[in-house]
Amino acid sequence: MNPDLRNLIALQDTELKIASLQKQISDIPKQIETYHQELVRLEEAHQHRVVQLQEDTKRRRTFESEVDMMRARLSKLKDQLMLVKTNKEYTAMLHEIQMAEAQIRQEEDKILEIMEEMENLEASLKSDERELKARAEEIRKSVQACQSAIPELEAALVSLGEEKARAESNIQSELLARYRRIAELRKGIALAEARDELCTACHVRIRPQVYAELLGTEDIHSCDSCSRILYLKEAY
Repeated sequence: MNPDLRNLIALQDTELKIASLQKQISDIPKQIETYHQELVRLEEAHQHRVVQLQEDTKRRRTFESEVDMMRARLSKLKDQLMLVKTNKEYTAMLHEIQMAEAQIRQEEDKILEIMEEMENLEASLKSDERELKARAEEIRKSVQACQSAIPELEAALVSLGEEKARAESNIQSELLARYRRIAELRKGIALAEARDELCTACHVRIRPQVYAELLGTEDIHSCDSCSRILYLKEAY
């Protein structure tokens, strides 16, 4: 293989690694923020259940207070029942007592529903607290791992930068400029492997003459379709 072409391949490989590392480094703050947002959502959901439990407690106390007042009224009605003198008054009072007892039962049913809801919510809260604590610890470790990875990634980036400079110094200036122009137009990919008479970047068939020259010479050729510099992997 043409030594310049070999150096170009090495340069592109290095630059792709650099781009990957740069993305990893730039993504770390976003990833940490994602972890923080997840923790906030979990804590807010937990707090929402806590508030709901508090509201259920208030509702239960309100209903219980109302039931106590109804029972007091019912007790008075029963006392009054003993004092009535006519059957008509007795019947009317008895009906009123029955209505009061039915209303008390309805309110007590509501209290039972709230108590059942509270029991389920309390059980859910205990489970949530365990899960929240465990996930918070996982997030803390993940954030710490992200932060700890930055120095290592930056060191690797420096090393690759030096490797890139060495590769560039071994490439003729005109060829390097050509590589740069293509890379700028093709999202950093200036070279493409030729395989089975196809350009593996744009998947367009390579002219037979060009492919034959790739196989038999060290000349540098470009894809007619995407302009990328072609190389054979087996020759590399």
